[in-house]
Amino acid sequence: MDEPRGPLQPSVYRRRRVLATAGTAVGALLFIWAVGALLGGNATPSVRGTAHGVPLATTSAPASNPPTTGMIAPHGSTTSSPSASASLQATTTTTTTTPAPPPGPPQVCPDSVIRLTVTTPRPAYRVGQRPGLTLHITNAGLVPCFRDVSHQLRSVLLLTSNGVRLWSSSDCYSLTTHEVPTLAPNQTLSYGVVWYGRTTAPGCPARRDVVPAGQYELVGQLGSLVGAPTPLTLS
Repeated sequence: MDEPRGPLQPSVYRRRRVLATAGTAVGALLFIWAVGALLGGNATPSVRGTAHGVPLATTSAPASNPPTTGMIAPHGSTTSSPSASASLQATTTTTTTTPAPPPGPPQVCPDSVIRLTVTTPRPAYRVGQRPGLTLHITNAGLVPCFRDVSHQLRSVLLLTSNGVRLWSSSDCYSLTTHEVPTLAPNQTLSYGVVWYGRTTAPGCPARRDVVPAGQYELVGQLGSLVGAPTPLTLS
């Protein structure tokens, strides 16, 4: 190295050279630090040192990427696990039922659902009077059904207390009809007839006797079906 030359002492020039060199080194270090900060700063781990051959702890900036073990749902969206999806599917499944078929057409009313009753305006009459009687035919079943109630099949009978037949509304009436109505549940058909207070017999014989005073029974009949008796008193 050349000795400094000038009007001052050589030691002055040497001190100035040392200071200039130190300033240049410091500036270089500051430049390197600034460039490192711009390029990521703490992204690169820095080794603090070693002790007795064992590396000391290192520091690094936290990773900027999200963890790969899970996923964050976007705002407004929902995620569900497979078990939750299965549960949702189970709760929203509906069962379809087959509607019951419509009822078929009405069938013939069996004797078990037909009720025959006879009513009178009064329970007692004088001998020789002509009481009005009414025959009632009722469907006591739970479903509609049809029944032949033609005139030649229906009748009102007067019986003694021991069951002897004294009169029938069909003995002297040869009218023939065709009546097969459909009866709804609890529907009743009513037919009126007048009894003249005398006896009759099948074939309508000319001889007819006045029914004497006593206790009698009125019953309704439809074909071979006979209803419950209604008491009638003649005095």
